[in-house]
Amino acid sequence: MMIFSLFLGAVVICRGIWPLKLSRKWKIILSAAAAIIAFKFYILRLFGGKMFFTPELPGTVVLPATWLFALLMFFSLWLIAWDLLGLSVRICRFIRRKKGGTVFFFDPVWRSAGLIPLAILISYGMYEGLKMPEVVRKDIVISALPPELDGLQILHLTDIHVDPFTGKNKVDRIVKMSNSLSPDLVVITGDFVDGRVEVRGKDLAGLSKLQAPMGVFGVPGNHEYYSGYQQWLEALRGCGIRMLTNEHVMLGDSLALGGVTDPAAKVKREELPDVGKTFMGTKPETFRILLAHQPKLADEAAAHGVDLQLSGHTHGGMIWGMDILVGMFNKGRYSGEYDIGNMKLFISNGTGIWNGFPLRLGHRSEIVLLTLRSAK
Repeated sequence: MMIFSLFLGAVVICRGIWPLKLSRKWKIILSAAAAIIAFKFYILRLFGGKMFFTPELPGTVVLPATWLFALLMFFSLWLIAWDLLGLSVRICRFIRRKKGGTVFFFDPVWRSAGLIPLAILISYGMYEGLKMPEVVRKDIVISALPPELDGLQILHLTDIHVDPFTGKNKVDRIVKMSNSLSPDLVVITGDFVDGRVEVRGKDLAGLSKLQAPMGVFGVPGNHEYYSGYQQWLEALRGCGIRMLTNEHVMLGDSLALGGVTDPAAKVKREELPDVGKTFMGTKPETFRILLAHQPKLADEAAAHGVDLQLSGHTHGGMIWGMDILVGMFNKGRYSGEYDIGNMKLFISNGTGIWNGFPLRLGHRSEIVLLTLRSAK
């Protein structure tokens, strides 16, 4: 993160601020402001506690700071793209032995004018990121599905990220929307919260009202480890959520629902995810559903005979174009359904959004109702 912050600040200062026809005093002031914004995460940490990705500060502080950081990030990309375009035009004109015609691209005023459309775009993206999720219904067709599970409806929530933006009222509305769908089973695949139990526990209490005949189950995400893993496990269990940590439960004779911990456990020296241990003792013919916060565990799950993996973590890529980058960290998988050997992987866009970058452009938040269907 330090390198990324340095990069953003350097690009904006060197290509966006310093070429402007301003006095040296104003260039220094604007450069200092850009540097402060670039190191937003480190500065908020000074006032918001020890948790780097989950500062406990009012939304009135976090929201504008996040907006400015997003603007700086997009502006740096704009500057790079603008300079590359200008350089390409200059090379083309040089090859054709034409002079001039590139002043427009290297004019600092026109280059900086990109701040206006970018500010509008970011404001819209934050509106999309923070609004209520939409309900998405999807059929998952599985050839090895036992007949008695044909038509099983699973409500999939993930990445709720309770924080200064997502509080009690929004959680209660999510629960009401979920219950109105009358699912057979509710699963929550991690990143419930950003903050400590004593600060955010009351906001998550509404999850205790989730209803499903087969129960409500969950697994931890990486953000639970940032916020107090053991304390959150106890708090979530107190909300009536059966937390599965490298273990499974039998739901009837033919369905084993398993859940693993998160790779972030390594940082806190907690138990690492173990798919083999999770389904230990299940019969070969048992249909296995795995809850895993991060989709990167899918290849291991497929190798252990899992039939369906449900994950989150990627937020669907959040933004068109950036989804490709997110996919690079997850073997090209960032949203929707994937076939991995004989296993199906489904990745939800997430029910909420992380306050460190709460933008969505093209990938809406969602409450997913999955219906299992037999290929036969």
